[in-house]
Formats: sequence, C-alpha cells, structure tokens
Amino acid sequence: MISALALSLFGLLQADVAGPAVAVERGELGPPALVIVALPANANRPILEALNRLRGEATSVGFEVRFVEAAAESMTLAQLDRVSHGLRSAAVVAFSGPDNSAQTAHSLDVWFLDRASGKTSVAHLTADDVADAADRSEVILAVRAVDFIRARMFDTLAGRQPEPVRIEARPASARVRRKYLGAGMGVLAGTPGFSAAWAPQIEVGYRFAEWGRIGAMAYGFGSKPVNDGHSGRVSLDPRFVGASLTVMGHAWHRLQPVLELGGGEFWVRVQGEAQSPNVGQAVTLSSLYADLAVGMTVSILPYLVLDLRGGGLWLRSEARIYSTGDTYLGSVGRPTWFGSARLGTSF
Repeated sequence: MISALALSLFGLLQADVAGPAVAVERGELGPPALVIVALPANANRPILEALNRLRGEATSVGFEVRFVEAAAESMTLAQLDRVSHGLRSAAVVAFSGPDNSAQTAHSLDVWFLDRASGKTSVAHLTADDVADAADRSEVILAVRAVDFIRARMFDTLAGRQPEPVRIEARPASARVRRKYLGAGMGVLAGTPGFSAAWAPQIEVGYRFAEWGRIGAMAYGFGSKPVNDGHSGRVSLDPRFVGASLTVMGHAWHRLQPVLELGGGEFWVRVQGEAQSPNVGQAVTLSSLYADLAVGMTVSILPYLVLDLRGGGLWLRSEARIYSTGDTYLGSVGRPTWFGSARLGTSF
C-alpha cells in the first residue's frame, strides 16, 4: 500500500514540478538549480510527508525539483551519484526508513549530495524525544527532514549566487543639468507719477552646485510709462543688464524657494515732448545698481520650470526727472521695485 502511494505521489509531482520554477531566480540567475529526489522503494508515511513538504520548500527558494524512482530501499553514495547522472543537478536527496531492528520505528535517514562540491551529508532523524511521538511521528520527522535539507539547499543556492554587481553612483553634481536659459516678462515700478513699465527679460545661467547658479540677465524694449503735464509729456524707457547669483533652497514637491542677488548697469531714456513754443528734449541717465529678490521656482516638467521673482533695485546715482520749466516729476532708483515671471529650461 505504501509503495503504491509513493508511486502515485511520484507521478503527481513529476508532472507538477516540470513547469517553470520561481521567476525571480530564472530572471536573475539563469535556469533554476535542479534538485533530484530519489523516491525510496520503502516509502513510509513520514517519507511521503517529507516529500510533500520538500516540494514546496525547494520551489519557494528557487530550485526545480525532479523525482526519480530508486531501485533499492536504501541508497549508497555511488547509487546517489548514478541517480543524477546526466541531469546536471545541483543536489541529490534520498530518504530511507528503518530497515533493521537496531533502528527505532520513529526514525528517518536523509542523504544530501551537493554535486558542486561533491560533499555528502547524512542525517539520522528520530522522533523519540517527543512525548507523543507515536501520534505525531510522521509530521515531526517530515519537518526535521525538510529543515535539514533546507539548510543544505540554502548552502548550495548561496554557492550559485554571482558576485553582486557594483554600480558606482555618480556624484550628485554629475546629475545636475548645468546650463540654464529663461525668458519671460519683468515689471519695474515705483517712480512717482509714472505707471509700471513692462518689458521682456532673458537670463542665461550656469549651475555650479546643487544649491547655486550664476547668470547674466537683460531687461528692456518694453512699455514706456508717461507723465502728462500742462507743459508737455515725459516718457521713460528703462533698461538694465547685469549678473546674478541665485541661491536655491530645499525643494518641496514641485516648489523650491530661491534668493537672488545681483548687480549691473541701469539706463533710463527720458523723452520730453513740450508744447509750443517750448522744445522737447531727450536725455539718457545711467547708474550702477544692486538688486535683491526672493521668489519660487515651480517645476512643470523634468527640465522646464516657472521662475517667479520679486524684489527691488537700488541705483547708486538717483535719476531725477524734470519737465519743462524745471518742474520736478519724480526720481528713479531709490528704490525701484522689480518683479518677473519667466519660463526656464535646464540642459
């Protein structure tokens, strides 16, 4: 009866384990290691229980299990080697129950042959140390047998592991998109009697570190605020070019606070249109300037951002504006409020 059960189990497991083994192992290490399990002729209930448990344990750690029928009730070392001949197996496992009076009825011998090293391990397992061994001997022996095999199988699996591929992380600076180009609109305001001036603004920059970027900017060729008086009209055409240092704070989601420090040269062309008989004049005033702005960078796409800035320009020399008759209209640059919005890309 036991032999019939063993052969039935052999047929069932042979068909079931012939399929693919664990996909992770196949994908990372190539074909799974093959473990040959010799079905003994004297298979008893502990052996059948151990075979059933072994199948699940082996496949779960990446082995393919194949069962073959042993020709004898107990296996010798030479027989173990012959069983796996030509199958390129990583290991061979064999079970044998008590076959003489010297062995206890609640015992099981397990053979494990590691084909890679040629080392054979033998374990004589018994359930005599358990109080109710008579009732649970099959399960106790099966669990102990699988624990023994599992330890040997992990040794074999570890021997197949390739050396981990060492991927050297690139320095953070190498991942930074260094070059920057931005274009948008800027606004100048704060001159008494004149409206705000709008004009295109461009900036080119180089990111020298994760936290900082240096750049050059230009503003001009935009609207011309005017001041109408009884004696005529005065218009302003402000422009400036300069360099900047942008300090970038810690990013939060898509937002990153920034602080901008800069300086350069500021020009304002003052155009007077006087009523007859007075004659209008045009004069260009210039001065060095310094600016300070705070803002936010909003990430839109991986390499596309929206830069928002707001701050002030302080001119070294105040530009005072007069109309005909030396009527004072206002001054530029103490300070001039400045804001901008531009799209920028890094590459």
